[in-house]
Amino acid sequence: MAGKTRQPGSASSPTLAGLQVARGLAALSVTLHHALETSNGVPGSFSPDWLTTGGAGGVDIFFVISGFIMAHTSFRPGRPSPGAAEFLQRRAARIYPLYWLACLTMLSLMALGFFQSRILSPGDIFLALALLPGGQPVIGVAWTLVYEVYFYLIFAACLAAGRPSLVLCAASAVIAALLALAQGLPESGVQRFLSDPIPLEFLLGMGLASVYPHIRETLKGALVGSLLVFFGLALLYAAPLVVPHETTHGLESWARVAAWGTAGLAIVAGFLALPERAGRLARWLKGLGDASYALYLTHFFVLMGYGLALRKQAVAELPQYLLVIPIVVLACLVGAAAHVAAERPLLRLARRAIDRTAPRRRAETVVTAA
Repeated sequence: MAGKTRQPGSASSPTLAGLQVARGLAALSVTLHHALETSNGVPGSFSPDWLTTGGAGGVDIFFVISGFIMAHTSFRPGRPSPGAAEFLQRRAARIYPLYWLACLTMLSLMALGFFQSRILSPGDIFLALALLPGGQPVIGVAWTLVYEVYFYLIFAACLAAGRPSLVLCAASAVIAALLALAQGLPESGVQRFLSDPIPLEFLLGMGLASVYPHIRETLKGALVGSLLVFFGLALLYAAPLVVPHETTHGLESWARVAAWGTAGLAIVAGFLALPERAGRLARWLKGLGDASYALYLTHFFVLMGYGLALRKQAVAELPQYLLVIPIVVLACLVGAAAHVAAERPLLRLARRAIDRTAPRRRAETVVTAA
């Protein structure tokens, strides 16, 4: 869900530019999904179930992208793969600082009297800040980040396997074993977390990364890429028409992985196939991809304002299709502002801190080896 796709100096960099667009599309889908959910139930609501529910599949696109990027960037030709500590340190620097800022903002709003019906214990807050399973989230979308951290920990542990194919096999074995183990655990938040098959979507991305060097020429081309993206989007929004689901929050369990995992895989593969384009629209879409993590974390604050506005009868009775698109655009602008004003500076500070410790780590490694 977070992380850059461009690799300076890599011959494959241009072909990966489309992943930023895919990431932007995923964040946009989730934002639209939540905007439509916010508008549902008021007199002016308009969205059918399939449209409201389908956007939740943006999360599955994110998970496939994460699996692909982690595998692709960790095994670059001519470069050693990172150690587990280095990998986790850089992932933490990417995920946590902006997330903590968003949590601080939410907790401040709660202290000011918003969300009075929500009660968070100190344990809930600790688990939420650490992105560990089992507690109530401070920010609703954080459940996906908990799975990201879960995948990072498994991937880091499996890096010792060395070759990409062995890391994929090891990660698959660990996730499958934990899924099986969860079936015998007593019901709890952790058990529900471990028994959800959605981490398999990270493996789909890793699998795509492992075969991508061999099928790069097959995937190359606007026609192939467009067809794959179209198929993925069609499956994303058609699945809610045929797969039973209790709410608009998303599809259930294995059906979700089968439908939306496949859709995410097709969309990611399609964007890998599309040639890199210049022009204002291409720059805007890549910019949206750059800001996708900030948009993902901040769009809730815009939608909170939208929800408050809908409490006024005059606003609720308006045709909501007149409001949803401007609200989504506003969320994108807020996300872009948060990316520039907060995410970039925080990321620079975190990376400087990591780079300062890198020589010390290397020296300690030499001493230990000696």
